[in-house]
Amino acid sequence: MPGRSPSLTSRHHSSSSTSSSSSSSRQRKLQVQQGPQRLQKQFSRLLRHRPSATDYGEAYENLFRSKVFQSDLVVKEFDSIMTELRQLSMMASRFPEFDVAGKEMFLDKMEEGSERYKLFMKRLELCDDPAAREYLRYTNAQMLEGGFTMQVMFEGLTQSLGQYRTWLEEERRVSSDPAKHQAFLAGFRQAWSSSAMGAIDMSVLAQMADPEVVVKAQKDPEFYKCIREISDNPTSETMSKWLDHPTIGPFVGAMWKSMQAARNRGQQ
Repeated sequence: MPGRSPSLTSRHHSSSSTSSSSSSSRQRKLQVQQGPQRLQKQFSRLLRHRPSATDYGEAYENLFRSKVFQSDLVVKEFDSIMTELRQLSMMASRFPEFDVAGKEMFLDKMEEGSERYKLFMKRLELCDDPAAREYLRYTNAQMLEGGFTMQVMFEGLTQSLGQYRTWLEEERRVSSDPAKHQAFLAGFRQAWSSSAMGAIDMSVLAQMADPEVVVKAQKDPEFYKCIREISDNPTSETMSKWLDHPTIGPFVGAMWKSMQAARNRGQQ
């Protein structure tokens, strides 16, 4: 989940936003690290109801064989949500290049897609289908291994989208002045490239990552821990910690190549 990045209009704003970024990051970490009661309750429930599926892949496959997904409407809705979010994620690294109207449209679509996904997951949570509950238990168990929950993930996304809205308003204010606008865009591109959404070119990752490699990585208990670390600090140094991992390493290698592609495009 991308964190708050420095403001782009002045040194004062940069200092203020950097402080805000550190504070925001600490708050998110405290929410996970100092919220033991909530996490312990969730973890206790997971221990009492250990997933019967042997891995994430099996739980995922069982979900699509469940009675919930016997409905054509459910299948179409799920496919629509996943397709939209995948397409948006592939466009994310190019977000700074959009004009003001394009940025606003992108953020509108991201908010709409994330809300649809959140609602869909809530419906799974409330249904009485064993396979759906199994899938959610397995997913939550993996997330807890990474030190966060699905709720924290959605909260982080909402916070990030709010920050992007702030950037959009800043650009709107300076867009009538060509010099100020260009200065803003230069700083914006630099700040965006430091975020997870800007640092990794998802369109390149989709081409480079073998589906079998992705599935194998997702089955590993440390998968979400890896994703959390890279999202918080999307750098070569962070990725290098995982490159030699027997199951997650190949996927991280594809992520590293996609990050290099994003950097090369930004330097052109």
